Amino acid sequence: MTAAAPEPLAPDVDSVWFQLVVDDPAAGAPYGQYHREDDLVWAEFYAGGSLRSGRLVGHLRPDGSFDAAYCLLTATGDLVTGECHSVPAVDARGRIRIADHFRRSDGSTGVTYIEQIPAPVREA
Repeated sequence: MTAAAPEPLAPDVDSVWFQLVVDDPAAGAPYGQYHREDDLVWAEFYAGGSLRSGRLVGHLRPDGSFDAAYCLLTATGDLVTGECHSVPAVDARGRIRIADHFRRSDGSTGVTYIEQIPAPVREA
């Protein structure tokens, strides 16, 4: 039995599709779908740019941000792992934008941004 989390102050990411904000959209950017159940947050990431696949799992904080761990497989076969503190907010267009403050296992740190996109049409 899991404890029900209070409704977060930030926008809910459950079932929302996101895409990484990149300098050159023509090069492609990874995209994925986030999910939330009570205080559990998880996501699956799909190909785009240099990413082949990835997963994230984390814990929702009362303020709507979440802490998570992730593992990514690049198109060249490299594994990228780390942790992030993710802060969702609503932008001027009414879309959810998440600031991911990351720390990779190799020691590198930074901030990336992902933005809400319409659900992609996926071929069967």
